[in-house]
Amino acid sequence: MPIDHTFRPLLNTPSQIYLNRGLNDVELLQPTEGVGCFLAIQTANELHKSVSLKPQNLETSWNDNIRFVAQNGLGDAPLACYPIYIITVGDKADEKLVYIGKTSSSNNRFISGHKAISLLHHPKYDGLTKRLYQCSVIFIKDGKHLPIELIQPYEFANNVLSSFEANLIYITQPELNCQHKKSEPLFLYSQVHVQNICGETDFWQDKFIV
Repeated sequence: MPIDHTFRPLLNTPSQIYLNRGLNDVELLQPTEGVGCFLAIQTANELHKSVSLKPQNLETSWNDNIRFVAQNGLGDAPLACYPIYIITVGDKADEKLVYIGKTSSSNNRFISGHKAISLLHHPKYDGLTKRLYQCSVIFIKDGKHLPIELIQPYEFANNVLSSFEANLIYITQPELNCQHKKSEPLFLYSQVHVQNICGETDFWQDKFIV
């Protein structure tokens, strides 16, 4: 089971020390291939309220963690990043995935409109509950959890996140996604174990995406 990253990955001193070591030896902060990884569903939001969600951005979170360690852990450790979001329709056993996305902006992309959200105005979705889940992404390094925002260097972390998103889309084939559905992407980290810890639904709880 993944650590609940609704709080702060660098909250404890050992994590701060490990990140410091990894800045001098980046292999310490690169995921072990072939051993699996986690998608942790952290928050459940009614889709029409998504405009009020706090912006999520891997690069900003990555830099915040580096800065925190450089300042010797002064102040509050940065909050965890939720760089993957999923959109569903329906409830309980009838809830189904319709879109997977990767946040890539320091601004809330849902404020200015989103293609998938626009497509959900189609009459076939009328009357269905629509949710947007924010998710954290956790890999494994030598048997320990490695949140995506601590992977080094940033370019490597960003590439890992892109391949993670593409792999999810290819395997699950969400109906509103267009990219990554035809060709299997290169993904080096084996199965994705989903843990739904949002406390509001059981969608995808304990699901393995292989």
